[in-house]
Amino acid sequence: MNIRRIVRNLQDDEEVRGIYHQFWVSLFWQWLGSIVTFLLPFFLLYLLLRWGVIGSVLLGLLFVAGALWLARTWRLWKYSVLILSSARLIIVNQLGFFDRSISQVELSQVNDVSYRKRGLLQTMCNYGSVKIQASGVESIELKSLKNPAQIQQEIFELQTLCQENKVTEFSEADLFGVIKEIRSRVGERRWKTISEGEWDLKQELIDEVSERDNEKAKIIEQFFSRDI
Repeated sequence: MNIRRIVRNLQDDEEVRGIYHQFWVSLFWQWLGSIVTFLLPFFLLYLLLRWGVIGSVLLGLLFVAGALWLARTWRLWKYSVLILSSARLIIVNQLGFFDRSISQVELSQVNDVSYRKRGLLQTMCNYGSVKIQASGVESIELKSLKNPAQIQQEIFELQTLCQENKVTEFSEADLFGVIKEIRSRVGERRWKTISEGEWDLKQELIDEVSERDNEKAKIIEQFFSRDI
């Protein structure tokens, strides 16, 4: 499946980490009905052809109806997916041949992911619903996903990874405001020694400040990492 043909606004550096379909058993009756309707004309071929034109028309209608129903069922399964990218969750609901809805939630907005397997069949076949709660949007429930526990775990792991890799960039005002405060606290002599010294001295100051204010420690670290 070419995800970029479905989701047009994926960034060039955005990586698709997982694609999760509905478990096919959840569409069992649609699969069964469409297959039976598609094959029925072959079993009734002799009888319907004896009816002349009317029989031929009925034969054609049954065949077309079965083919369309089967194609629609396949399309519902194929394009109703949960996509996990390196930046967000993308929920695609295929509601018909030409009816598709797409919603997106940034990983940073996800507050909780829970799952539920209800009944003997879902427990035995290991599929169920996944519920996503995110800031600023109503909770989203995705039904009949295979291995919901694994999906929950992969979302949490990727969310943690994104948070670890996120680099906070502070403004110039933040930088110089905090640096001015720290310079006055440690004194000009020590500040000069630290600024002109090795990174170990800078790290020592960063660790000292982080004991009181972790945010200011990050600002100092960014300041020392720049050529100012």
